[in-house]
Amino acid sequence: MNLCRIKGEFASEELAELAAGRIRRSIGQVRSIRIRKLGKALPSLNGRQRFTMLPANLRMENYATDVLLSEISDTALPEHWYRKSAELTVICAGEAFGQVSAVMQSLGALQIRPV
Repeated sequence: MNLCRIKGEFASEELAELAAGRIRRSIGQVRSIRIRKLGKALPSLNGRQRFTMLPANLRMENYATDVLLSEISDTALPEHWYRKSAELTVICAGEAFGQVSAVMQSLGALQIRPV
């Protein structure tokens, strides 16, 4: 049996896990599946300050600004900043390459390539 290794990058780890599950359930010629997180961890933002400058028009001639300071906590960051991309590697029979790449592509994989 001729083995083939396929790699693809997903926007999030959840999509890579979903693709791995679909490949495992629907394609019988799979030897192994591995998911690797990509990207760096975010540094902690606790204790830092955020400032906002507010313009104010006084008497329609001069502009003045006011600065608002506030603490930043890690819980205030949007969820998509925590998401990391992931790489899915599948080792399967050479005949299953088309099926595996089709499943990966249907779930949004980028840079699908045989290695």
